[in-house]
Amino acid sequence: MAWQGSIEHPNLYATAVSIVDTLRGISGRLQHGDTQYMVHTDLAIRCRSLALYFESAISNAERDAYAPALGSLRSAFEHVFIDQLVFLGQRYVQVFRDVDEETWIEWQRQREAGERWTDVTDWSRSKGGIVRITREGLHSRSSEGGSRQTIGIHYFLLNEYSPFVGPPNIQQHFDDGLSEVMEREDEAKRHRYMHDTYLKWQSIKDSLKTNGFADDETLRRMDVHYRFLSAFVHPNTDAAQLLYGRNAWDWPVYDHYSSELTLLYAVVLAVKELRSFYAMTQRPPMVGISNWVEIERLCDKAWSLSSHFWFPGHEPHEYDRFQEANRRGFRGWRSGCRSVENPATLPTEEIGYYVNPLERLVRLHSSQSEMITGLTYRSPWHRSDAQFR
Repeated sequence: MAWQGSIEHPNLYATAVSIVDTLRGISGRLQHGDTQYMVHTDLAIRCRSLALYFESAISNAERDAYAPALGSLRSAFEHVFIDQLVFLGQRYVQVFRDVDEETWIEWQRQREAGERWTDVTDWSRSKGGIVRITREGLHSRSSEGGSRQTIGIHYFLLNEYSPFVGPPNIQQHFDDGLSEVMEREDEAKRHRYMHDTYLKWQSIKDSLKTNGFADDETLRRMDVHYRFLSAFVHPNTDAAQLLYGRNAWDWPVYDHYSSELTLLYAVVLAVKELRSFYAMTQRPPMVGISNWVEIERLCDKAWSLSSHFWFPGHEPHEYDRFQEANRRGFRGWRSGCRSVENPATLPTEEIGYYVNPLERLVRLHSSQSEMITGLTYRSPWHRSDAQFR
């Protein structure tokens, strides 16, 4: 029997399955020239690994298990933006703590003299002695023509960093008989430094901004999705009512909105990954992708089909303009001003972003009128159950 989600979201479901399948098989589309570069194969494997998370999320949604589905998408979310740095990153951020004034002055002298820090593009020191340094990525040796390839440090971290080492203070419990405890502690400190400097979410955001992939507003919007999806990895909140509706007692049960949200996340994240991967293939050393025009059309279709999601990179929906105009009207009402702005004329950059992606998606499906402002929203997908979910 067909999954109800494939019936209620036929285009979105078919597109999600198609684009995830494309992502999974991207390595088979690589068109190598006389020389096959291992970096292209390695990064195609990253795409295949990501596709498994999407497949798991869709499979769980088909079983009405939305919490595990969204938990898988939380891993996929972080995977996509780490990959953007791996595929395209040219710069990275380092943080040094407890740098005293004397050391800072000496570092500046060394940089001016060209003795050290020649790859630093920007740096600053706080009053507390924290130095933030922006550096260019690692470079390959120059070719005969004098050009060289810049490789983001995150590419090397994929093989260098291990999450299984553990913190320094537990190393005495894992004696291998071959190393001293101080050696294992030093190794644990090195891995902790790699994680804190490059791989934790704040560090990833810093690197995205440094590379020009996201501005502050985009990062704030990304945080909305990071927090939302993290709720299904860290089960600190009972999310059953959110996922299945206030009237659903015998869950898991099919839900129109949670199933749609799962598909939307799979689609937008897969598009981001494919576009980043393609941009990487257009940098030296270049590699072709067979039928890329076909894949590009699929990405464009998927991005357009999911535009009502208002994921970073999308435009706000009519509903979001309605909400922003209402918020302004409420503030005016409280201050004694009864004027109401036209939602359609509000500048796009001034439309406030949402807090909860699933709650917003439900409200998108409900036509509504606001008594205070007199504004009305007509949903293109009105459903009678949205108002009481």
